[in-house]
Amino acid sequence: MSHTPGEPIAPEPATAPCLIGQLHDDGHTVTADEHSATSGDHLAPHHVMVGDLGVFAGDWAAYDHHGRTRYPTGFVGRLDAQRGRDGQYAVFSCDRNIADAIVVEQGRLRDETRRRLAAEGLREPDLDAEVDLANAPLRFEGDEIVMDERRVHGEADGLSRICPDAAGRYTICAWQWEWRAVDPADCDRVVGTPPTAAEQPARIPLVHSPLHVPHNRLTVTNLAERLNYDRVPFNATLCLDGAPIGEIRNEGNGSGTWLTHHDPARFSSRHMHQFLLRCRYLRQPTNEMTVLDRLVTEYDLDRRITALPPNTILARSVDDNGDYCGNVVDLESLTGLDRFDQAEAWNDLARYLATFATSAFSTHWQVWHHGRWQRVPALSTTADVGPNRH
Repeated sequence: MSHTPGEPIAPEPATAPCLIGQLHDDGHTVTADEHSATSGDHLAPHHVMVGDLGVFAGDWAAYDHHGRTRYPTGFVGRLDAQRGRDGQYAVFSCDRNIADAIVVEQGRLRDETRRRLAAEGLREPDLDAEVDLANAPLRFEGDEIVMDERRVHGEADGLSRICPDAAGRYTICAWQWEWRAVDPADCDRVVGTPPTAAEQPARIPLVHSPLHVPHNRLTVTNLAERLNYDRVPFNATLCLDGAPIGEIRNEGNGSGTWLTHHDPARFSSRHMHQFLLRCRYLRQPTNEMTVLDRLVTEYDLDRRITALPPNTILARSVDDNGDYCGNVVDLESLTGLDRFDQAEAWNDLARYLATFATSAFSTHWQVWHHGRWQRVPALSTTADVGPNRH
């Protein structure tokens, strides 16, 4: 099965939390065992995905405490988007009470900066200027937040206003400032009430792709692939609780992957839509084609791994996100494959895999070893690699 990494993802609106015992439109009830198995430290940054509530703090306020980064104050809000490399910075929104606290905290940081600079001998008017440059003044005027950056941008462009959206929520400089989702345990105090594990959406990570699904009742079976030049058309059966509910098809002509429902009365496009609303691909809302492709990949790689002969290892090509690019190699009886605790074995493997053609989206190889995918170290550009004859 092949798919195209990097395909456009149509964002879906954020949904309400998935509560334990709640019956959803797709017919699934989240159990306490299932939820506890997938939540864990549910407010850890890597668990907070777009649409979720989390705790956020600014990089500019961070300080070191015995080698660990801590933050004076964390603020409860909803993650609405991510930006920066690997989505490291958070675009989040909050209600008026949290916005008030952010304005107050900015004032506290300004006072702290003023005291520090004054202790270092800085005097007016330079002191005021340096404080404004370090921490822009924020204040409320009615329901709007006024940010004063005239020291940076001048009189004409230095004043800006942050207005609440239709729901009364504020996004405070999240597209400019370096906010992060943080662990509440790393904050001296948290403003707002963080959600409990039961109040956060329950999601299960797939083994073979960066997709999280709300439950594992939807699975793929009976994958059939048809070779067609450089493309691989396929069709597969989508099942709910093991019973077929539809056929997944891809003609290999660039038209994408789609689902044909067998019995809309049992599982319709509305049920699929509800399932999709709670899926996250690379922590972002996603679309039907992305989810269907990854469900097929999950089945495809599972069956390949299960069918591996003894002393054989499966390698696959992936992109920068660790998403499968469609190239697989069975590694059987290669010298050194039983010595992965030694660097030279990995070098031999990288040298061998470099002889295989890969997708244009592929950036590296992974091997299935000890029940998980492990990255194959990059091969030196000076290594002697000849064309593959296998």
